[in-house]
Amino acid sequence: RFIIRRFVFSIVSIVFATMAVFCLSLLHFYPLLLYSPSLYCLTAESEAALRKKLALDRSIPEQYELWLGRTLKGDMGETILDRKPVARVVLARLPSTLHLGAAAFFLSFLIGIPLGVLSAVKRGTIWDYLGSFFALLGQAVPQFWLGLVLIMLFAVKWQIFPAGLK
Repeated sequence: RFIIRRFVFSIVSIVFATMAVFCLSLLHFYPLLLYSPSLYCLTAESEAALRKKLALDRSIPEQYELWLGRTLKGDMGETILDRKPVARVVLARLPSTLHLGAAAFFLSFLIGIPLGVLSAVKRGTIWDYLGSFFALLGQAVPQFWLGLVLIMLFAVKWQIFPAGLK
């Protein structure tokens, strides 16, 4: 019974999470503005064709059903500027993402475990306080901000790493 209850709860959680993502994507702004700098540039015919293409002429539940069905099939649509499939763009960058994620994982593993062991063995000393400080600092600092600061230091100021793509 426990496993069945957990399974049902996980399905309900996934459905609500997908609904939240879909609703947030609708609330952001008027989607036709992505395809035209001003709605005044669109003719009535082109606006109607674009609404049909984007399924904006359907009700919200129908739009959600279409969006969920496409998402489950792996169809994430196409990019706005290049009209390339989003899945292809994501897959092209996946090796670099996995490489960066694995490097970050192993670096945090190599630093975090020894620091945690040292902090546990030397309880109440400066090593314990330093370990606790760095652990709290790692959780408290926003990752996007830390990333920008590290890029500014290592790529711009010290020029150890390249700052952009070649």
